[in-house]
Amino acid sequence: MTSSPIALRHERSAEHGVALVLTLIFAILLYILVAELVVSGRMVRLTGENDALLARMNNQMDFQLGQVEDALLDDLAGAGGEEGGGGGLAGALGGAGASGGGLPTGGAGGEGEGETDPAAGCDSTRDSWFKPQAYADGDLTTYVWVEDENRKFNILALWSPDEEFARFSRDRLVRLIDTLREDTEFDVTTSDAEQIVRELDDWAKRSGTEAIPRPPLKSDNDKQRDISLPMHLDEMLMLRTVTEELFYDKVLDGKVIQGLESALTVWTALIADPGDPEKNARREARRQAEGGEPSADGGAATGGAAASGNAGQGQAADPEAPPPQPEGEGIRVNINTATRPVLRALFPPDKISDQVIDAILRYRNEVDEEAEEAAREESGTEAADFGDLRLGEDVKYKFFAEPSDLEKVQEFANLPDPELKSDFIRSVTTKSDVFSIHMATLYKRNEENRVYVLRRSRSIMVRRDNGDGGKLFPLVLREERHGLRVQPIDLQDEPRDLALEYSEMDQFAADEKAWNPFLVEFYLPQYKRDEFLRR
Repeated sequence: MTSSPIALRHERSAEHGVALVLTLIFAILLYILVAELVVSGRMVRLTGENDALLARMNNQMDFQLGQVEDALLDDLAGAGGEEGGGGGLAGALGGAGASGGGLPTGGAGGEGEGETDPAAGCDSTRDSWFKPQAYADGDLTTYVWVEDENRKFNILALWSPDEEFARFSRDRLVRLIDTLREDTEFDVTTSDAEQIVRELDDWAKRSGTEAIPRPPLKSDNDKQRDISLPMHLDEMLMLRTVTEELFYDKVLDGKVIQGLESALTVWTALIADPGDPEKNARREARRQAEGGEPSADGGAATGGAAASGNAGQGQAADPEAPPPQPEGEGIRVNINTATRPVLRALFPPDKISDQVIDAILRYRNEVDEEAEEAAREESGTEAADFGDLRLGEDVKYKFFAEPSDLEKVQEFANLPDPELKSDFIRSVTTKSDVFSIHMATLYKRNEENRVYVLRRSRSIMVRRDNGDGGKLFPLVLREERHGLRVQPIDLQDEPRDLALEYSEMDQFAADEKAWNPFLVEFYLPQYKRDEFLRR
């Protein structure tokens, strides 16, 4: 039966609706496909740009690391102090206004022959590497902060074969952790500090793991086979009681709250401490005078509790010989750079009071008027011409040239116990030979809204004098870091006039300092930075 024309028109009109729906579906699918291609293309492009940016950051940090290494070697040779700022970190990297203090050849010794600047014979705030500095290269800026590890407490002292010194070191570590964040909302109680130390000791002994094969280590000791010493401080993060919040620094209300990483180290000594050689020798002589047999380790297990703390290089083969001591400074603490928690940890408050520790910190933060006057006289004739740049005042603070200079601090000189004073002096040094080179390369995507890309790395270097200008030995080379590290401030409870400090700089220098991730100003809220940046 043939359909009528009216019926055919009705059927065709229904088909028109289906065609429209199909057209819309195809259009939507086409839009989705095109959008996906556009998004994928953008992602590929942005990924490539980010990879290229990170590669450029890596290359710049490699370049700057080589410059810093050369600067530390120049510092060892005393080039900074003898050539009026030509050496040192800032001089080697092109920075202006370096103080230029350095070490003489054979940096572990005292003042060299013909030495005129006592700052050249020690490591202190006078050294050009002490302050974080910025070095720009196009749209990238690399910030460098050289931190001496000798300012920290070495946890390997916990496992000294000298049991008395090991117990003494455990007490020191408990005091350090207890004091580290005192009077802050992140304070660690004494009981929690003791728990951390117990867990750390258990972690190194690792009882019940004898069946697990392990590779031989330089730190292995045949007399202490049950101990596996930490080879990296990050191993502490394996402890249940040590969180990243406690391990890394924090900044709150413009104050630096130090983490364990800023106060502890394993790098200044790579094996356990054998004890004070002088006390070992005296005890060994007394043992033999009483008819006892010579100890197998030459007296290494009988050092005094307040031993100097140098890290040993193994036990003596000759039982009559004193235990060998290491090259360098060992685990003694640099009195010029150590933070308050580390100094406080050396001896309990009933022996060395808080007033003495605070007086030591105040002394090394006092302006050296004689050095300032000499610098002003020198700047009148020999200062470098930096054009219109104003980089801020380079203040010269007092320092301890030798540990015995602690007698210049009246509170320390007034201590009634001469033996206690001698023990404290033997526990410290004024020189450093192990350095952490912290580097952070920053790319500003949007400076006004503070959008940036930041890549951090750290290298650990041992500096030794080999008789030919010195040599650096890398312990850790360019490991990428993610935790926060900020240069500590000695007297941060005292008010700082940031507006006055920044008023002495031009806008370029002020901006570079405010963008330095190793300084506390970097972490201030925007409105606070504006108060002293937009004067």
